[in-house]
Amino acid sequence: MIKILLVEDDKWFAESLVLMLKKDFELRFCSDPEAVFGVVESWQPDLLLADMILGEKNLFVLLNEMQSYADTRNINVVILTSSADSIKLRDVARFNVKKILDKSTITPEILKTVLHDCAASSRGFSRSNLNYDDREYQK
Repeated sequence: MIKILLVEDDKWFAESLVLMLKKDFELRFCSDPEAVFGVVESWQPDLLLADMILGEKNLFVLLNEMQSYADTRNINVVILTSSADSIKLRDVARFNVKKILDKSTITPEILKTVLHDCAASSRGFSRSNLNYDDREYQK
């Protein structure tokens, strides 16, 4: 089963994501970005699903630090945020960000498809039968 580390400071939203995704993915939840490295070391997730704003911290600080370590630099990242329009994928691709999704418009089906596809690409293969319009979510 695909292992996803959810990094989200909004516990209510995180709990709703866990309920939505737990049948299809193995999930761990982390509200503190500084705890991510311990979880990654002990659990080795396939994918990071993260909010952009984590309390007083910005996700880019975490992503920049992840690029410094061999065991974290190749983990694919999906950003799920309320400020998706302000982030361009080409600007964050160097952090291994594969998709930027808007919290307000994402559906469970699209989220699951995107997560499966991004996890597959981190394992060296991709799915060919995607059922979503990538252009709508590619920033």
